[in-house]
Amino acid sequence: MKKKFDKEPIQSINLFEEKTNVEVKDFIEDEDSAYFLVEEGKAGLAIGKNGKNIKNIGNMLGKRIKVFEYEENEEKLVKNMVLECNSVDIKNNVAFVDVDESDRGRVIGANGSNIEKVRTLLRRNSDLEDLKLK
Repeated sequence: MKKKFDKEPIQSINLFEEKTNVEVKDFIEDEDSAYFLVEEGKAGLAIGKNGKNIKNIGNMLGKRIKVFEYEENEEKLVKNMVLECNSVDIKNNVAFVDVDESDRGRVIGANGSNIEKVRTLLRRNSDLEDLKLK
């Protein structure tokens, strides 16, 4: 699926790619955060030693940066995006994710912002149509 971005997101993507030398496959942002989906095997390089790259980019953009690594395998992709998950079951293009009660708030985010961004990235980059917490 070809993604189209406006001028501001393109500038953020270009900055990220320039500073990390890692290709961005997809990007979503809100007022506080920027979510980058990067090419497979490159999340560590994008983050940088001790998070140096994402700290610098976060300062430049004035946002908290989240980096997810793309994976063609949908179960692995979900696990890359929901680090706190214990298990993932996929049925009828819906990912059911088991998360400890103590991690649910972090996974969901304020007003559901984190989980909605993950759902959007999953829809745009896989055949998954939804993500539900167990």
